Amino acid sequence: MKQHTDNIPKIRHQSLYNWMQSFVIVFLPVILLLTFVGQSVEVRGNSMLPTFQHGDQTITRSIFYTPQHGDVIVFSRHDVQDGTMLVKRVIALEGDVVDIHPVTGTVFVNYVALDEPYASDPVTLPGDITYPFTVPPGYLFVLGDNRSPGGSLDSRSTSLGPVDEREVIGQVVAVIAPLGRIGLFVG
Repeated sequence: MKQHTDNIPKIRHQSLYNWMQSFVIVFLPVILLLTFVGQSVEVRGNSMLPTFQHGDQTITRSIFYTPQHGDVIVFSRHDVQDGTMLVKRVIALEGDVVDIHPVTGTVFVNYVALDEPYASDPVTLPGDITYPFTVPPGYLFVLGDNRSPGGSLDSRSTSLGPVDEREVIGQVVAVIAPLGRIGLFVG
C-alpha cells in the first residue's frame, strides 16, 4: 500500500503540470498576439454608424501598420477624451488638402470628391476649421461615418483636430462581438 500512496503526489503533480502546459499552449499565443500585433477595442457611441454600432467589440492590427485613406483606425487622445480610445475613418493623410462643400456636404481630398458609401449622411456641419485644410506632416484627418449633426467629434472640430500618427493604436480588422456581428472588416 505504501507504493500506491507514494504515487498520489506524482499523479497530482503531473496533472497540474499537464493543465499548466495546456494553458500556456492555448493562451500564451493569444496574449502575445493581442500585446504585440493588435488589441481588442470596444466601440462606444454612435459616431461610426452605420459601419459599427455602440458596443461592437473589435480587433485592431497594429504591427507593421501605416494608415491609408479609408482605413478605420483606433487612436487615443488624452487631451480630448481622458485616454478613451476613439474609432474613426482616415479621410486624408499628411499633405492632403481637405475641403467640404458648404451646401452639398461633399468631402473633397486633393480637390477630388470622395465616394463615401459608408457615410450615414453627407456632412451637414463642416465644423469650425478653415477650409481648404492642409493636413500637417505626421497627422491624419479623420471623420466618423455618422455625419449627422452631433453624430461625431472628429477632425472637423478644433477641439479634436487632426490626429497625430503617434496616437494611432491600429486599424480595425474584425468585429468579434456581439455574436450576430462577428466578421472580418474590410474598410
